[in-house]
Amino acid sequence: MEIRHFVTFRKVIETGSFTLAAEHLGYTQSTVTSHIQALEEHLGAPLFDRMGRKVRLTDVGKNLLPYTQEILDTYGKIESITSDGEDMRGELKIAAPESLTVYRLEPILREYRKKFPHVNISLNNATCSDNKRAILNGSADIAFVMMPQLQDSELIVHSLLDEPIVLVGSPDCSLNNLDNSYENQKISECLIANEKECSYRTMFEEYLRERGIVPSQTMELWSIEAMKRCVMSGLGIACLPLMTVNDEIKEGRLKIIPCVGGFKQIFSQVVYHKSKWISPALSMFIDITLKHARDWSCAETTCYSE
Repeated sequence: MEIRHFVTFRKVIETGSFTLAAEHLGYTQSTVTSHIQALEEHLGAPLFDRMGRKVRLTDVGKNLLPYTQEILDTYGKIESITSDGEDMRGELKIAAPESLTVYRLEPILREYRKKFPHVNISLNNATCSDNKRAILNGSADIAFVMMPQLQDSELIVHSLLDEPIVLVGSPDCSLNNLDNSYENQKISECLIANEKECSYRTMFEEYLRERGIVPSQTMELWSIEAMKRCVMSGLGIACLPLMTVNDEIKEGRLKIIPCVGGFKQIFSQVVYHKSKWISPALSMFIDITLKHARDWSCAETTCYSE
């Protein structure tokens, strides 16, 4: 068994297929297959059930996974023995939702890349639930999430900022506030929403269900920018983090629609596994993230309160 075999094994788990693992690692698919076969021959049992293009871990594969993580963590420690400052090397796998990637992470990543140019950074955008799962299954080193205060005994959580969530419409939208008079009614506006597992979409849909409020229809879009453009054009209303719409509100291209009772608190948070080895590369990323979070402006909150 070789280190590269374990790297390939973990990449197949992360991507869900031999083909994608080969693309990410720069191998041919036959090389990926040979690496997995080498492990299977040594262990005397299959690691994956192959069902068409999909692969799933067997019980042996599931048992091998935590040992694989330990082996690769130890390998990372060995590689970083002489890493210092600008010479720091390694890999940093980050998971984050689109909202935080676009509106919070750019200065963090810019500073980190400037200080540690030889660290290979991979950034995967997914829902907050997927990002949390990525930490728990080891496919990400660190994750950003936006959700109610996260509590999990397996995770180390740093709360960064209370992120206000607002309902917005176009300036001409006939809905000026969502008060008690709308309870148990169907409203004429279309709800423009992002993916179903999005924490603030889930929160707003719960808010509507509790009050018996039903939108005329729901339109799912692929990005926050697309959602904002549709709302500004008068196609519907959307529930979004204030940081993503603050500029448009100030410029009068969107308006906040007050909602009686308000919403649950949503926090931006950075998380990593409590059993994860904190490499020098990861440690410096955490430090830079927390430094920037302390400096984040609360201007959005001020705008909202006005």
